[in-house]
Amino acid sequence: MKAIIKTSLSFFLLLAVTSCTKERINSTATQSLNQTATAADASIQATLRIGDMHAGGIIFYLDSTKKHGLVAATKDQSSGIKWYNNTYIVTGAKGTIIGTGASNTTKIVNKQGSGKYAAKLCADLVLNGFSDWYLPSKQELNQLYKHRSKVPGLAATNYWSSTESDTNNAWDQEFGGGFKFADDKSFTIHVRAVRSF
Repeated sequence: MKAIIKTSLSFFLLLAVTSCTKERINSTATQSLNQTATAADASIQATLRIGDMHAGGIIFYLDSTKKHGLVAATKDQSSGIKWYNNTYIVTGAKGTIIGTGASNTTKIVNKQGSGKYAAKLCADLVLNGFSDWYLPSKQELNQLYKHRSKVPGLAATNYWSSTESDTNNAWDQEFGGGFKFADDKSFTIHVRAVRSF
């Protein structure tokens, strides 16, 4: 009887030790995998640079974290299109800073409706698996100008921004010298769509 109790007790102790060891091994393996995945993610993010292909386009702006930024479409969406839909109205697209281009584009399309014009062209774009393209704000467009050497296909001409100046005019930028103009919405100017990531 003592032998049976002793054997049973030994078995349960061995089972408990094995179970604890197995949990420790599984826990260590999981931690190791998580650390490897985190390191891989950090490595990918750390290597993002202006001019890289990423998130459906070409990176032309990175924020301070280097994890988020803006990409430009790989080619112009138009070499000459009007900013408006043939009616001078105030759209409320007054955002100028980085991060306001998407909301400007939405405001323009909501006010102008259907038709063929710069903001609608960008809003309707589906490219490289993404459908959230927009017309860049004034400062977003300026970032594109600053890094134009890293983004192929940009012409030394004017590009529309989504930033409205007043009822009749909207902001554009000349990519030969960087000059910004509040031009008549009826002008036919180049368009390059962007998106954020």
